[in-house]
Amino acid sequence: MPIPDNTEIQAKCEQFLHELGVPGFIVFGWQNADAEFGVVSSFHEMPVNAAVKGVTWVLNDFVNKSL
Repeated sequence: MPIPDNTEIQAKCEQFLHELGVPGFIVFGWQNADAEFGVVSSFHEMPVNAAVKGVTWVLNDFVNKSL
């Protein structure tokens, strides 16, 4: 199965959040067949300050677990 491009993955993330029916955000990363990486983000009815706080927490958690 071919890996979708950024636009397709972005649309699927937005659809997923919409179907959940709750305010939320996603930051999604993946590796494609060429060993390159892609990242998309999607926000659905999420206040900017809450999204920034969430992304900051996730980034801090990721860095602490990776180093």
